[in-house]
Amino acid sequence: MSILAELEPLFYPRGVAIIGASQDPRKFGHLCVRSLLNSEIEGPVYPINPSVSHLVGLKTYPSLGAAPGQIDLCIIVLSPDRVLSALEECGNRGIKGAIIITAGFRESGAETGSRLQREMTRIADRFGIKIIGPNTFGMVNLHAGLNASFTPLFSSLKKGPVAFISQSGGMCHNFSYMAMDDGLGISKIMSLGNRCNLEFSDIIRYLGEDPQTDVIAMYVEGVEDGRALLSVAREVARKKPLIAYKGARSQASGTAAFSHTGSLAGNYPLYQSAFRQARVITVTDSTALFDGAKALSLCPRPSGNRIAICSIIAGPAIVASDASAGEGLVLSRFSPETQERLDRVLSPLFMNTNPVDLTSAQSMEIWSEVFHAVFSDGNTDLLLVILPKQEFYDPMIGGIVDLLIELSSVYGKPLSVCATSPVNMFAGYKARLQDNRIPVYPTPERAARAMGYLVRYALWQSDNSSV
Repeated sequence: MSILAELEPLFYPRGVAIIGASQDPRKFGHLCVRSLLNSEIEGPVYPINPSVSHLVGLKTYPSLGAAPGQIDLCIIVLSPDRVLSALEECGNRGIKGAIIITAGFRESGAETGSRLQREMTRIADRFGIKIIGPNTFGMVNLHAGLNASFTPLFSSLKKGPVAFISQSGGMCHNFSYMAMDDGLGISKIMSLGNRCNLEFSDIIRYLGEDPQTDVIAMYVEGVEDGRALLSVAREVARKKPLIAYKGARSQASGTAAFSHTGSLAGNYPLYQSAFRQARVITVTDSTALFDGAKALSLCPRPSGNRIAICSIIAGPAIVASDASAGEGLVLSRFSPETQERLDRVLSPLFMNTNPVDLTSAQSMEIWSEVFHAVFSDGNTDLLLVILPKQEFYDPMIGGIVDLLIELSSVYGKPLSVCATSPVNMFAGYKARLQDNRIPVYPTPERAARAMGYLVRYALWQSDNSSV
């Protein structure tokens, strides 16, 4: 059986039950029902609660056996001592997918919790049930309209090509809220929690085959079977970029990681080296993880590492140049023909080489000539354009955005835009650019760093470099 078929009950269920559905709006069992109601899932939803007849407008059932119709996925929100019997009930009903929200298993550090999780795995494997969790916030599959989590807000995530997998539900929320603010399209979000019988390697293999996922981002604290993870990652990275943020890098956070998801954090430099060998891009903070996933999902792959930088003001262009150099990029040397075109239309009082200072570009005709020259230059592989909020350019900004969209499509070169402005002042233009596969960032450093991830992945794809 293919991995897509094996995990279909989890990600594309024909019916979902919630064991532990609650009337209390503060409890996870209530929030999970609300999340499913906020979803666009086509199949039925069955809240299981023997004490009430209806819950948030849905008929409830006293037991899983009493619920009619096909059920492929069960969300379990019960105390740890009741989870095993609920899982047995799922097995007897023929359910093949389970999400176990409940905590108090291996991560507790107590022998009782570890024993319960071992027994949970044994039951699940006997019935062929695949489990996300325990100790998870749940999972969201935007392409199935499925929000199987205790966060109803996630139903409003934009559908798209980026998958995020994490041991931490909190990091799932961090990434998802950034995606909601930014408009980044998501395919799947999931917290693996303690990892009962689905490991990172299993999910990466699945996402590698998933036609709705183009980029895989992940937050890792620690894994027990590192060889399996790296073997699968190396295989999948030939087809799709993987970008990873390794948490629990210090001794103190490593101890916290075990109490968080029951994972042994391991040696950070060893993880870095292993990920690099597997062609997994590594980052050192959550912002970089998001920025990289966005660029990798929107931009074409560059043919080299030569970057051209254009800016209305000089300071941010210098910062972008430094950041580009830190990412292994080099400023492109324009051809004599390109330089002649730039010198003809730009003032000699400003820098007309690379970076290109556009302070003197006071008409759309000049902007058009400059961008046509730079985009078409054969010595340039990718571009970074800095557009700060300046009132005297406001009348032209719409035309500049349209021009960038047109030329990006014509020349097929990766382009990132740094738009520095007060919050939301550039929001409409940002949405237009990103809807046309041009990522927008608030600082020159972030825009340059994102271009660096593109180059790194393209090099890995083209040869056996260990960049």
